[in-house]
Amino acid sequence: MSRAAGPSNYEYFNIKKPSTGQETGIQGKVSAFNYYESIYSPMITGSLLLTDTGGSVIDEKTGVLATIKDGMKITGFEEVSFQIATAKGPLDFKDYPLIVTGSPLNKDESNRQTIFLNLVSSTEMLSSSKPLSRSYPEAPISDTVEKILNGELKIPKNKLDIEKTQNQDKVKGNHMGALDVIQKICKKSIPANGKDPGYFFFETQDGFNFKSIDGLIKEGIKRFEDSLKYAYDHTYYYFNAYVSNIEEEGDNDQKVLLPPAIRRDEDQLKALRTGLYNVRIITKNSLTGEYKEEVKNLLSDSNLGEKQEKRVPDDFYFKTYAFHINPGENDPGVSDVVLNNPADYIPQSNMRYSLLHTQIVQIQVPCNVQLKAGEVIKLYLENITQGNKIEQIYNNFRSGYYMICHLSHSFTPTNSYTSLTLLRDTRELYTSKK
Repeated sequence: MSRAAGPSNYEYFNIKKPSTGQETGIQGKVSAFNYYESIYSPMITGSLLLTDTGGSVIDEKTGVLATIKDGMKITGFEEVSFQIATAKGPLDFKDYPLIVTGSPLNKDESNRQTIFLNLVSSTEMLSSSKPLSRSYPEAPISDTVEKILNGELKIPKNKLDIEKTQNQDKVKGNHMGALDVIQKICKKSIPANGKDPGYFFFETQDGFNFKSIDGLIKEGIKRFEDSLKYAYDHTYYYFNAYVSNIEEEGDNDQKVLLPPAIRRDEDQLKALRTGLYNVRIITKNSLTGEYKEEVKNLLSDSNLGEKQEKRVPDDFYFKTYAFHINPGENDPGVSDVVLNNPADYIPQSNMRYSLLHTQIVQIQVPCNVQLKAGEVIKLYLENITQGNKIEQIYNNFRSGYYMICHLSHSFTPTNSYTSLTLLRDTRELYTSKK
């Protein structure tokens, strides 16, 4: 059996009502706790199931012993801080509590009360309560992102991982939440050391990330090449056997527990229709009257597997993008500046997001809090053959690097698991010789 899949230790689990200062420990009442990260979410979320037999806290108004829900009057904005010890290290949120957004489910019985609490990171609550009304002047997009996170939301710079962008933009708050403003500009952001636009803005237990797809892929593969510990913690195997030798029991920590679920595989007709290979781009400049039409190849240089194949002739296209360019529309007075031409990022970013989702696989592994959304893992899948499997244990066509899209750590009194939704753009085991 895997040690990492066993019960975890709630070293610290408290709930606090900031309006009154009332706080109590809930370690022994946690029936289930789920923690979530996603490259599509600028916030950490969670869910908490509590079973309470009463006598937990004193109702400040009546002085009578009551359940946590009734005695503390849980309605939202309460702080839940915790530290969970696991075989792979701690999940520590003692100093950055998650916030209760509500209690949608409540079941009362004669001898106990069961409540379900939805949780979200405190930064999201702050962002939603303080919409941005100001506009930010023309600057590299990555610099504006740092100004919003550090200047408006007061997030320390050591909690920010922001990849530099080569293009600039004027960003308007439009009375949106700060995190929503950043989400809106991900699509037009082009990495300083890459050609494919398309960023993700997301929160993990380490902090906030504003990273390009290309940057996440290159950084993830490099960490495999540079760190043996990272490579071990981020490599998983699927075949129909557990290690039986007790002395090697820890090896089962890197085994996929259930058969991988293939949620999406390559669909070439859909790829053509969404402009994954070649597209026609039409632009019309309203100032000069210039009309331009070109067929552009959108193949990417950064892939999780082998280099992306050229599947269609140079002059072939299935999808057309048309843009009306208005120079100076972002500048007062008379100007002929074209700031962030949409023809330069919309087709390419659509391609890059679509390509990354070519393959979607879901797996469940023993709990590993070292994993974070946006990281790259290596997955080895069993080779299905009627020949001698020893000669080729793993399927090289489907095995290889995958990116973590969604992540969930699930804790119960008896087990701890990590569920992953993985993305991949191309097939075959990755090789640096391209």
